[in-house]
Amino acid sequence: MGKYKEYRLNLEEIQASLLDVQRDFERISEEMLMRREPLDNRIIDNLLAGYAYVDQLLEEGVDLFTLKGSDHILELNHIVLCGLDERVRLEFGPHILETRRRFSQGIGQILSWYERKKSKSPYKRAAGVYVLGVSQPQLFLEGNHRTGSLLASFILVRDGKPPFVLTRENALAYFNPSTLIKYKHKKKFLDMQYFLKKYMGYFTEFLEETLDKRFRRKILLENQKKTS
Repeated sequence: MGKYKEYRLNLEEIQASLLDVQRDFERISEEMLMRREPLDNRIIDNLLAGYAYVDQLLEEGVDLFTLKGSDHILELNHIVLCGLDERVRLEFGPHILETRRRFSQGIGQILSWYERKKSKSPYKRAAGVYVLGVSQPQLFLEGNHRTGSLLASFILVRDGKPPFVLTRENALAYFNPSTLIKYKHKKKFLDMQYFLKKYMGYFTEFLEETLDKRFRRKILLENQKKTS
């Protein structure tokens, strides 16, 4: 019986990087195309909880990009916005209900696209899912960029690549194109066939060039296959 490798998230390194970006966020924001809300402790805590949930999904072998698995995509959005506190979720009850309605209308296109692209590289699939979720009509009412980065990380790590994690070095190359994507519409022919494809290509290269192995950890599992 041999061993085989799988990868999970290095949550301690992810936390350290997010806190590093937080400390330098004022300088970074001066070069952004559009100002964003500060990367406060609440946002970081919820994002870390989202990464931990991705780690759990990887361990359980969940396939997110099916109708059954897509409930976990919705949960990731709830986590980045509300965290894990049930009291907070009760306070945001109407918002959550409207988010679920929006999600039910948009997830089908992303699942269909992903099914067609299953043979493509994880970088291309991660970039495509991110761009489709962030562009109009957005998949969620809020938190599309953060949820999209978590979905990209799931795709990447499941294929043995490092997750996408915000760093001081990649922040502007991530934030500025993401701002532009937000104003493109995937139901408009020119936007989908030119602009969004261009951004998918951009983020494919961005991921290929900037992913950092320190954000993943390798685990060895027993190979259960019997040999004759």
